[in-house]
Amino acid sequence: MSARPSNWLKVVFHAPPVTSEAVSELLFQAGAKGLWEDSPDDQGRLVTMAGFVEEDGARLADLLPGLAERLAEAFDLAAGDFHFSLELEENHDWAEKWKEGLAPFTAGPRLAVAPTWWPEKDLPEREVVLRIDPGLAFGSGHHATTFMCLTSLAELAPAAKRILDVGAGSGILALACAALNPAAVVIGVDNDPETVEVAEGNAAANGLTGRVDFSDRPLDRLDPPFDLIVANITSNPLMELAPGLTGLAGPGARLVLSGLPETQAPEVYEVYGRLGWLGGEISRLDGWEARVFTRPVRPLAD
Repeated sequence: MSARPSNWLKVVFHAPPVTSEAVSELLFQAGAKGLWEDSPDDQGRLVTMAGFVEEDGARLADLLPGLAERLAEAFDLAAGDFHFSLELEENHDWAEKWKEGLAPFTAGPRLAVAPTWWPEKDLPEREVVLRIDPGLAFGSGHHATTFMCLTSLAELAPAAKRILDVGAGSGILALACAALNPAAVVIGVDNDPETVEVAEGNAAANGLTGRVDFSDRPLDRLDPPFDLIVANITSNPLMELAPGLTGLAGPGARLVLSGLPETQAPEVYEVYGRLGWLGGEISRLDGWEARVFTRPVRPLAD
């Protein structure tokens, strides 16, 4: 006879879609055991639910107001744009609830991503199947921004020789590139050392230890040129990093930018256009955009 699931705390966090990945990462850092997304609320805000152990109640009551303030400041939003609640759920299995929306998916004819608990016999028939679970370093591939990157990289990575993943997170994008192109040199950087450890753990879980050089090195300590760069981060950092990314790109390099809300994307594209990048295909999904840029082989004439 199996034991009944224990009580758990459910945090319901309403936030503007642009903050979705930051919300998930902060909730994991706060100790969430699992996350899932519900339908948007009547104001169009993303609704993220997180499961915590029952004993976390007092700590979360103190923590959550400050978390909302941090997000508002970081994204230049009003505190009133955020709302959260803390509820006790009796004898529900949050772990199973968390898994409901995390089925395997495909990203092109060669690549699929699946959680570690998915049965081997039910995996998609693809040459490369990455096993990635959500965790402290957000990035299981299910979010629109990551999914659009994966579909672009599935096409671009096989022809690249040196690949750079900026803001690597869970490592999913760099690991996909390494699996799709074993001959390529792949580097993944993230400014959070704990995240780097998570990425290395995911590499080991997929038999890719040593295939990606994960570190927290800044861009100015990397050796150019790269012929494929991917950056799935938020709009302001993408604009701040534009000169550095441009300096690392070789002639004819491809650049995949994601993490862009549709309302903010044009401003980011303008910054890269001024640096000589040629804008190409735009992907749109769930209010987000990703775009592939090309570095000209020769500088454009004024």
